[in-house]
Amino acid sequence: MSSLEKAIKADAQYKDAQQIIKRIRYCMLITGTWPISNPGILYRAIPYVTALSLATLGIALMWFTIVNITNITIMVKGFSLGVSCISMLFKVFLFTFYKEMVNELYTTLHDYYTESLADKKFRYMVLDGIGDFRRLFWLLSAIAHIGCIMYTVMPIIFMIIQIRRHVHPLKYLLPVSALFPWEITPGGLVYKITYVYESYNIWCLYFITVGMDPLFVYFVYQIIGQLRVLGYEISNLPLADNLDGFLRQWVSKFLVLRGCCEKLQTVWGPLILWQIITNSAIICTVFFQISQGEITVVKALTILTYSGGKILQSYLYSWAGSYLTAESEVLTETVYFSDWLGKGRHRYRTSVLVMLTQKPLQVIAANWVPVSLNLFVMTLNTAVSYFFLLQTFEEKQS
Repeated sequence: MSSLEKAIKADAQYKDAQQIIKRIRYCMLITGTWPISNPGILYRAIPYVTALSLATLGIALMWFTIVNITNITIMVKGFSLGVSCISMLFKVFLFTFYKEMVNELYTTLHDYYTESLADKKFRYMVLDGIGDFRRLFWLLSAIAHIGCIMYTVMPIIFMIIQIRRHVHPLKYLLPVSALFPWEITPGGLVYKITYVYESYNIWCLYFITVGMDPLFVYFVYQIIGQLRVLGYEISNLPLADNLDGFLRQWVSKFLVLRGCCEKLQTVWGPLILWQIITNSAIICTVFFQISQGEITVVKALTILTYSGGKILQSYLYSWAGSYLTAESEVLTETVYFSDWLGKGRHRYRTSVLVMLTQKPLQVIAANWVPVSLNLFVMTLNTAVSYFFLLQTFEEKQS
């Protein structure tokens, strides 16, 4: 690829990266989880309102699940969304608690990113690979968007169909199956308020999913870009007179990137472990609903977009973790094949040997399991196991 072609591609990739972070920032601002220096009182209150709303709906959904525990077919309708609400509540809590750490992550990596973009040698390196992330991001956004529309709009469409067919009395539906401590009169004021309340929470699920999950991948993408920069620098060593200063800066930057990975572990590690467990259960219950007798096209589309979002969500984390480790191993190889055996580089040889003993960068979920594609496979395997377990319970009930 010529220099001109690289420059044109880099410009297109830069626009893609800007669009992604702009959408992530927009989604997180709505839920009050985007890190802002010295936020106002109103912005500080948003995550607490979001958390309270999600917690209330989550409790109502889980109460519906408990009440219908003897009927698995009905029970799973409330369980999957109830677990999702609890998961989103967990995300809001983590981002509110670690907002300073997330802000430090963003500032550090953004400064490196901006500095590299200003250098023509590094611009293509730090932007290469954004296309894969872009496709996954917009696919997740589209699936989540369709799912939310199906949940919030289809009950209204169903009522319009009843009116056109002169059905009486009308059957008033709500977006989700939940049990609230108040009586809901069909078509009354409480029904309308509850409908708006449930729709609000459904869209909160969208904004949290499209904001917080891709932000992890975006940070990993920026770390990978800097690993490539380090690889280029170590492959083009300066003269012996400037070698000591170069090594200090190189090692210092690598340690900063390792510290960024540790911060990713602190913020996202417990969340990834939680999602691996809960997504397996949700995917299982969703496919269990599909297996239960006849199902309408609309219902199937709603269920498939919901489960598809969960599968893609799990894949995003696993793919990003594997990508980070692979690029870190490439950097180690680059260090090994650099000109460290050259004349007058005895001190450099010692530094290289120390570098080669370092483990590749990786994210460990809750200090227990490495985040990699193996984790994604484990999620699907667990979902299949849960599915057969549910079928066994249903057979025993019948």
